[in-house]
Amino acid sequence: MQDADPDVQASAVVRTDGLVMASALPKDADEGLIAAMSAALLNIGNRAVSELDRGELDKVIVSGTKGDTILRGVGSEAVLSAITKAGANMGLILVEMKRTGDKIADLLRSI
Repeated sequence: MQDADPDVQASAVVRTDGLVMASALPKDADEGLIAAMSAALLNIGNRAVSELDRGELDKVIVSGTKGDTILRGVGSEAVLSAITKAGANMGLILVEMKRTGDKIADLLRSI
């Protein structure tokens, strides 16, 4: 994803229980913390969507002054997380996350 969109600064695929499957994070990033927060936020998003009868969760976006963190479920087992620069083109990132998530889901189904 980071090769496809320079606005994505870091990314990770984590299991829904918070364990890292793969990551492309900066050396100073706390991989375990990012994984745990990603899983927790996706779980909270799923609960909110369910309780509010909003259908199936598509994505969770947490926006800050220095950029965004975007989370998408990948099948029922994983979360794809992208950390972006401020002012990033959200539409392009979401398209790339969908493509990447579909590839990851296919890979997970095959193992």
